[in-house]
Formats: sequence, C-alpha cells, structure tokens
Amino acid sequence: MVQPARAQSEVDNLMALQKSISVQQEKLQQEEEELARHVLQLQRQQQLLNSEMAKLRGAGTAAPAPQQQAAQQVVQVAQPAPPAEAPAGGATIGAEQQQAQAQNQQDQTKVILQSATVLTNTGGVLTPKGQLVIDPSVEYDYWTQNQLNLNGFTIIPGITFGNIFVSRVDQRYLMPALTLRYGITDRLELNLKVPFVLGWGSTTAQQAGPSAVPLTASAHAASIGDVQFGASYQFNSGDSGWPIFVGNLTFKTATGQNPYEVPIYDATNTGNQLLFGIPKKLPTGTGFYSLQPSLTVFYPTAPGVLFGNFQYIKNFSHTYTVPSTGGGPGTPVNLSPGQALAVTFGIGFALNDKASMTFSYQEEHVFPASADGRQLPGSAYDFGTFNFGLGYAISKRTSLNVGVGIGVGPYAPAAKILVEVPVRMNLF
Repeated sequence: MVQPARAQSEVDNLMALQKSISVQQEKLQQEEEELARHVLQLQRQQQLLNSEMAKLRGAGTAAPAPQQQAAQQVVQVAQPAPPAEAPAGGATIGAEQQQAQAQNQQDQTKVILQSATVLTNTGGVLTPKGQLVIDPSVEYDYWTQNQLNLNGFTIIPGITFGNIFVSRVDQRYLMPALTLRYGITDRLELNLKVPFVLGWGSTTAQQAGPSAVPLTASAHAASIGDVQFGASYQFNSGDSGWPIFVGNLTFKTATGQNPYEVPIYDATNTGNQLLFGIPKKLPTGTGFYSLQPSLTVFYPTAPGVLFGNFQYIKNFSHTYTVPSTGGGPGTPVNLSPGQALAVTFGIGFALNDKASMTFSYQEEHVFPASADGRQLPGSAYDFGTFNFGLGYAISKRTSLNVGVGIGVGPYAPAAKILVEVPVRMNLF
C-alpha cells in the first residue's frame, strides 16, 4: 500500500508543477504581447517627435521648446520597465537606441533654435507659418582710407617730377532700419528691409613738403537708403544626418541717393586741384538695382551649428550724367558695376537656453566694372570681413542681437556694429 500512495503523490506533484509552468508561460506570453504594444506605441511617439522636430528646424524660434520637453516626457512615460527575462532584452536595447537618437536630434534642434537669433541674417533660420517678425536695427559703419597720389612721372627710382600729395578719407554711417519677415509656410518666408542712412565724413588732402597746408572738405548725408525685399525657401528638413539647405533671393532697389547725383567740388567753387572731384554730400545708395541669389547650408553638430552661404550678386547697368571737375556740363555714361561672388562660413553655439554666439568670415570678389561697354582697368577688387555675434532671448518673443565686424582690406569697412531687437508675433 505504501508504494502506490507514494507514486500517486509524485504524480500529483508533477501535475502541479506542469500547471505552474503553463501558468508562467501564459503570463510570459501576455507580458511579451504587452511589451510589443508598448514598443509600437514608442515608435509612434518617436515618429511624432521626429515630425515636430523637423518643423522646428525651420522655425527659428525658441518658443516651442516646452513642447519638445513635453513630447520627451510622453516618450519617457510610455517606455515600460523591461522584465528580467531574456526575450525583452533586444527590444529594450532598440528602445534605448531610439531614445539616444531622439535626444541627439533634440540637442541639435536646440542648438539651431537658440542660435537662430544670430543666424537669421545669414539666411536659413526661417519664420514659422503665420508668424510676423518685426526687426528694428541700428548699424554703425566706419570707413577710413589713406592714399598717396602722384601727379607727374618718375625717370628713375627715387627721382620724381610732379606733385605728390597725401589724402585721408574718413566716413561714418549710422543706419537705422526696419526689417519685416513673415512665414507663408514653415518653409517659405518673405522679407522686407527699409533703411535710413545718416552719414558724415571728411577728406583731407595735403601736398608733400614741410610747408604744405592741409585742405579739408566735409560731407554729410541724411535720407532713405536702398530698400530690399526677397524670399527664402527651405528645401529639406535635415533628417537622416543631412544638412539643411535654404535658398534665398533678394532684390535691392536704388531708392537711395546715388554717388552721381551728389554735388562735387570743381573749378567753379575751388581753386585748389587737390579737392577736385571730392563730394560735398555723401551718397546713401549705390545707384544700381541688383539681384542676389544665395544658398545657405546648415549642419547641426551639437553643441554647435556649422553654416555656410554662397552668394552671387548681379548688378544692372544704368546711364548717369557724370559731373565734370571743370565745372561744365556732365557727360552721360552707361555704367555697369562689376558682378560679385561672396562666400561666408562659420559656426554658431547655444551657450544656454537664452544666449548664443556665432563666429564667421565673409570673403567677396568684385569683378571689373565697365563704362560705355569698355572695361575699367583696376576696378576689380576683393575684401573680407570677420564677424562676431551675440544673441540673448529677452523673452519668448523678443531677442537682443549684437554683431561686430572687422574689415579685411582697403575696400572693407574698418569696423561695423549691428544692434537689433527682433519681436515675434503670431497673426494666425
């Protein structure tokens, strides 16, 4: 009797163990199905997050930052705690990789958004759909140039016959301007800039020699400058490691006073040839219409943003009456300023949630100009500018930007300072 009872007990234990194993297997299967649902939910949240960040890449405003943080919190809540069983290991690693990728994209987007305050003028950080940016600014430019002029000839080095004189030109411009930017879509922006130019300067000429007396002529300016308007379009969202490409097109008018309309010193109002041709007033515009297409490239690489801009400047010819230094009637001349190519490259940093900075360099080459179809010798030139910018977000809608430029070469401004306070408002 003992043996059959013992055998029955072992059978009962085996059946109970088998039932327990079945229950555990069923529970494990349910947990796997639940995990699969969470992973699918996580993937959907990731797609939504990528879509929002793609929009923010072209937005150029720090206001949506709380939305990004909320989206990240949603993803973190949807992430389930991984069970200890081995089947969940692969899914957990994949989710962690997705989270790391999402965090990296968020960091890059943050850099673009926070650097937008000083990258906007480069072309590429666009205004969101339905948003208007009112950007008042003030720019100060200082130009100076020293020249040694020879009116005569040299027979051998060191022996010169004729007049030698030295001239110094100083010009200062203060240019308040109002710029409007409006987002037609998240990828298309229209812009308009209306400047006003205040200028003052002086030209000092002096013949070489200990007894020479310097002659000084002053000039000033106060009128509207050349109005500009244009558009920018973002071609892609910058996903999958691609840089962001933005096309820009600007048309510059000739609303400012051109250099050929300002009065000059001539033989009727001065008897000294050193002042012949020197303007009595400063121009406030170039006098020529121009079309300026450009391409801007942004590549976010946290904690910075690499950027570059490639620009072509097409100047249109115009016929002006060039004044005569002898005091007689002017001569009509068809003038064609040289076309130009410009390249800008630099890097921007987001220092924190409110401050950002950029460093950049611009190099421009101007091709020879022509008059009545004849090329003017020596009219081609190059110049460069080192630029440094700081941006600070005063509030969600207002920023303060300060930029400093240092000219390289005799044809660039010696120094320039730009201060602007863009204000954003949603119209729709």
